[in-house]
Amino acid sequence: MDEKDALKISREVAKNVRKAISSISIEERNKTVGMGKDGTPTKLIDKIAERAAFEVLNKEDVTIISEEAGVVGEGDVHVALDPLDGTFNATRDVPIYSISLCFSMSKYLKDVFFGYVYNLATSTEYYADSFAYRNGKRVKVSDESSLFCNAIVYYPWSKFPFKRMRVFGSAALELCFVSDSSFDCFIDIRGDKKGMLRVYDVAAGIYIAKKAGAVVSDEEGRTLNSKKFDMDERFKIVAANKELHPKLLELIP
Repeated sequence: MDEKDALKISREVAKNVRKAISSISIEERNKTVGMGKDGTPTKLIDKIAERAAFEVLNKEDVTIISEEAGVVGEGDVHVALDPLDGTFNATRDVPIYSISLCFSMSKYLKDVFFGYVYNLATSTEYYADSFAYRNGKRVKVSDESSLFCNAIVYYPWSKFPFKRMRVFGSAALELCFVSDSSFDCFIDIRGDKKGMLRVYDVAAGIYIAKKAGAVVSDEEGRTLNSKKFDMDERFKIVAANKELHPKLLELIP
């Protein structure tokens, strides 16, 4: 499998998922139908989105790590799948929710070769192979070097010097907002020592951001390359251009 194959598969998955969830009313979307392998409640829209994604991915010889189903398959290529990143938004018809797929030649983030994020509400498509793209056009991170910048940060704090602080509720898309310079940085350092974000939440967004020129690390500036495609893996993330990134690290308490 190469980047062209991964893009074709990702687009098929996105098309199938969008079609499947379009038939669910807003009232039905929020119905709890079980518990996912990640230990959180599964909403009806999550279940339908994952089922639609697997209808495509099950045809491929891959190992899938997914929010609801856990680890499925035994292929050499590993796929981190979030069938619906931003469930809260989707259940309230807030148009910021996405499907995220990340393809790696191994179980490690360092071997990723393709990332894909698709806004299921707006049809905005982000992906990265050797470069990063938004709706087919190359994108790059901003060149903002000042801390008086536009930040996506979990969570906003009055002592931060940022010009603007926002939280959108879909980490995959939020990293893409940094990739196309809509925002200057993304910070999520929630949770205990390990963090809260999981590989299927952020792997694709990390890859897209890096290919758009971002430096992406944990809160201490360490690379994320050794992170695994595993249900137990957790992330803390700081992402920005190479000038702004070290300043953010100094800022983090």
